[in-house]
Amino acid sequence: MEIDIKGKINEKKLAYNNTLLPLYEAVVNSIQAIEEDSATSPGIIEIDIIRSTQQSLDFEGEKGDQLPEIVDFVVTDNGIGFNDENYESFNYAHSTYKKGGKGIGRFTWLRAFKRAEIESRYRENGYWNLRKFSFEPTKKGIEKHSNERVNSTDERYTIVKLKGLKEDYRKWCNSKPEDIAFKIIEHTFIYFLSKDCPRIIINDVDSQLVVNDLFNLFTNGQVKTKPLKIRANKFKLSIVKLLNGKRPDNKIHYCANSREVDYDKIATDIPELDNFLVDEEGNNFSIAVYVEGEYLDENVNEERTSISFNKSEFEFDDQTSQEELRKAITTLIEDEFEGQIQELSSIRINRVKEFVSQHPRYKQLLKYKPDALKRIPSTYSEDKMEIEVFKIQQELELDVKKETTSVLKFIDSEEDLTDFEDSHKELYAKIIEVGNAKLSEYVVHRKLVLDLFDKLLKRKAPERAVHSLIFPLQTFSDELGFEDHNLWMLDEKLAYHKYLASDKSFKQIKPLNSDSPDRPDLLIFNKPFAFSNDDKPYESIVLIEFKRPMRNDYSEKENPIAQINRYAREIINGDVKDKHDREFDFRPNTPIYAYIICDLTKKLKAFAEDAGYKILPDGDGYFSFNDNYNMYVEIMSFDKVLKDSKERNRVLFDKLNLA
Repeated sequence: MEIDIKGKINEKKLAYNNTLLPLYEAVVNSIQAIEEDSATSPGIIEIDIIRSTQQSLDFEGEKGDQLPEIVDFVVTDNGIGFNDENYESFNYAHSTYKKGGKGIGRFTWLRAFKRAEIESRYRENGYWNLRKFSFEPTKKGIEKHSNERVNSTDERYTIVKLKGLKEDYRKWCNSKPEDIAFKIIEHTFIYFLSKDCPRIIINDVDSQLVVNDLFNLFTNGQVKTKPLKIRANKFKLSIVKLLNGKRPDNKIHYCANSREVDYDKIATDIPELDNFLVDEEGNNFSIAVYVEGEYLDENVNEERTSISFNKSEFEFDDQTSQEELRKAITTLIEDEFEGQIQELSSIRINRVKEFVSQHPRYKQLLKYKPDALKRIPSTYSEDKMEIEVFKIQQELELDVKKETTSVLKFIDSEEDLTDFEDSHKELYAKIIEVGNAKLSEYVVHRKLVLDLFDKLLKRKAPERAVHSLIFPLQTFSDELGFEDHNLWMLDEKLAYHKYLASDKSFKQIKPLNSDSPDRPDLLIFNKPFAFSNDDKPYESIVLIEFKRPMRNDYSEKENPIAQINRYAREIINGDVKDKHDREFDFRPNTPIYAYIICDLTKKLKAFAEDAGYKILPDGDGYFSFNDNYNMYVEIMSFDKVLKDSKERNRVLFDKLNLA
């Protein structure tokens, strides 16, 4: 049976995160060739990195972070070489000549590289031979093959040149030699545990790195082997302490045929391990667990890029799921590194407690969601911490709501309610705690807003500052959340408006047929401030106009009473539509409520008295009713707004000792 090599290559695409897989396969082939027979003991493998520009590189300076792209890898070994038997094996698409071999690893070469060039000098039947050929994405695959006898020599070598890394893979290829060395160690870790592991050297222009030395430096010989059995399947674990790492790298590596295939982060089950552990000498280290077993060997795919774990909800004696294996391994890790993990857990929870102490609305999470809090990475910034804690808070509130809804379904009488209080005290307490914590923070927010408002008035702040504090400028109500404005300062009911526009001129609002340049502060639809306080849409309208604190230089044109009348007339007489271009339901005699928020200066008082306004009972403003527009108008002093707001919230402030 013949195989169309080009078709075999094109049938699958190599994932970009596996860009270095062709190099790993070449290195493993070299290791296996050395295991068959080597010119030295241990054998030697050299990896030459070929870059787009082969200039001298400064690996310690700035240039080291901007290395030229890698275009080729050249892998040289002194193993047995491409004798007739090995060459014949190479020609079979699914050769099982090598132990654990799938026979298609070399196809990954041509999925990331344009071609591979092979040259091998080997000894067979008492003679030295030199074989050369090219492996290319053609129907045959093998091109330019030659094999000839050469003069006697004791030097044996095989060179595999992976030529022309494809453009779309280059940006995914690790560029620094040290990073490539770590990836090789990860992928072929099982081989490095052997005392006969070949010496692997990486050459990059004028720099050289011995991968074995790096392996010894980072493991320091601290590798523990443990057996693990899940029903009928046996696994072997190699648990490694990785020292001197630049960043935490705690992983479980699933290996098949002595190669890494996949991995899981240990932090999935042990959240503390998103960070370094610390040993008795104070050294930071990460944990790497390499897992081997016949089950993994038998269930790895052809390209060795994934393992077919059991995904059924049922447990079979000869099957294992990835989650089941991972959890069994992390349980062993928790026992093995119990002290260090507890220390990390303590650091993590203390950081969360410190955060919660600054945000009291979350304090109940320490009681009801401690495990969820432990999962928040200790390396998170304050902003990310806030997001994660908020998510957990939302989960708790949803839990309470579901639990309460479920219980309340069975309460039909006062007797049932008494039984509820007796039998569900814990839920009762949870409801109160969750609600109180949230309310407390909101009450504190209100106190701070009123204190700021007081300071703005004393400093004679501009009108824009006062307006923005109560409702942001140049915005519509549907752009803001409930807690993004402070309309409660004027009237609690205003917080539940249907639609509102802030600081927009009439002619800016396209659905409204108006050429007026007037710009009310808070109006209906897309204007200064429109809002309904009834179930029926827009049955009443509220207009609010702010004036600068202590202002006394009004002209007749700037008379706020005249302004309010003009705005009302524009709304009543205009061809009004809402933001969805629907006719505004403005019925005859629709009530309009207008508020002028200002300081009661001499000029303002004169305007009010000339217009026949009456003084409010508390003396802090004026009121009137305009029959022509069916409009109630109230002039409120800033002092009245502040005083009334404080009075409405006083009971809440007193409860939290904020008065």
